[in-house]
Amino acid sequence: MAIVLLIFGLSLLPAVVSAWLSIRARKRFQEDFSLAVEAASHRGLRAVLTRDRDLNYVEGLGYIVGDFTCQMNARSPYLRCAVNPCGPCKGCQLYEPKVFKEVVTHIPETPTSCPLPVFPTSCPLPEFPLATACSSSAY
Repeated sequence: MAIVLLIFGLSLLPAVVSAWLSIRARKRFQEDFSLAVEAASHRGLRAVLTRDRDLNYVEGLGYIVGDFTCQMNARSPYLRCAVNPCGPCKGCQLYEPKVFKEVVTHIPETPTSCPLPVFPTSCPLPEFPLATACSSSAY
């Protein structure tokens, strides 16, 4: 009878050890997870309060760090530029503002320029009969 109880006890031993290890691992996971949640909540609040003011949203490009009008800008939310990746754009020696093309608002009149022809107020072409063209076509 003792041998039967010993075999029965030894057969239950792996299940008991497994349950004990599972409970211990779950307890450790819950402690680590609560510490991580607490750290993330403090870090999230700090990130909102100390947000990088150089991070700008540009329509069509997304988030960009630094002055996006500079030609040296990397157009990336992680890297400012290759020349000055960490520093501010203000006061940079290699700052190159983007060159915008000049928009011509007034066409200068010169004696050699050709005058534009006068456009007619009505269409000189005959009217196209839509009703007869659609009804006569066979599908």
